[in-house]
Amino acid sequence: MNQFSKRIGLGLVALAANQTVAQTSTVTFDNGDEGWWGGNGTFTTSDNTGNRFMRSVDETFGVHYHNLENTDFLGDYTAHDLITLSVDVRVDLLNSNNLPDGRSVPMTRSLVLELRNTRYADGFFQYGAVIFVLDREINETNNAEWQTFSVTFDPNSLELPEGWVGFGGSDDADGPVLPEGATFADIVSNVDEVVFNTFVPREFYLQIFFDFSVDNFTITKSSAPVCPPDLNGDGELNFFDVSAFLNAYSAQDPIADFTNDGQFDFFDVSGFLNSFNTGCP
Repeated sequence: MNQFSKRIGLGLVALAANQTVAQTSTVTFDNGDEGWWGGNGTFTTSDNTGNRFMRSVDETFGVHYHNLENTDFLGDYTAHDLITLSVDVRVDLLNSNNLPDGRSVPMTRSLVLELRNTRYADGFFQYGAVIFVLDREINETNNAEWQTFSVTFDPNSLELPEGWVGFGGSDDADGPVLPEGATFADIVSNVDEVVFNTFVPREFYLQIFFDFSVDNFTITKSSAPVCPPDLNGDGELNFFDVSAFLNAYSAQDPIADFTNDGQFDFFDVSGFLNSFNTGCP
């Protein structure tokens, strides 16, 4: 777990005009691999501060990290309103060190996220997937220190969100496509495997030397509450919710900003009372 990313628990964040429940799970490697594994030359280690992380040292075409077991990262993403996935990366070496004259030439690779669904296995394809390039400038210079890369998306989108591509159907002129008849939401409704790697579809790679580290694999699942005025989350509307609102309002806590305008005024009080009087479904 590096110093930037201890993120685990259940919290409340403001989203749109309601308060959203956000559940975050992080693999820090302090408790082992927790379902994550990498390719050849990958192992879990620690630095001189005691921070544990996963490291890959190998001459290879690219590095890759998979999760098929940790259920926090798998399953039906469409049960939530927003999903955020992130990873911390550090690069100690990424170069071509086998030139005849002994020179070592720095190289650059991409960091890619892939979400796989084996229900769409079909002949040549072992799965359907959606793919997002988190960054195209991963190298020794840019990533000498730990850096977090993340993407947030609507899992219920039928179209591919901006920047995403599909995989599992026959390629068209622009590259890989979704399996025939599948939508973005179809793929992420049954995520069997999450992969972070350095392979962009249809790009060709030579073997180079990697000393590449990852840490804090993180997923945040955000969902609007069934009943926004139930601020204490006990499933009932009563004095305790009114008290929680008044305390939050006095402290200018974002959960009391029922109009989501960044101010705390009569309209927030009116919004809470109207929602409270309407009741829960």
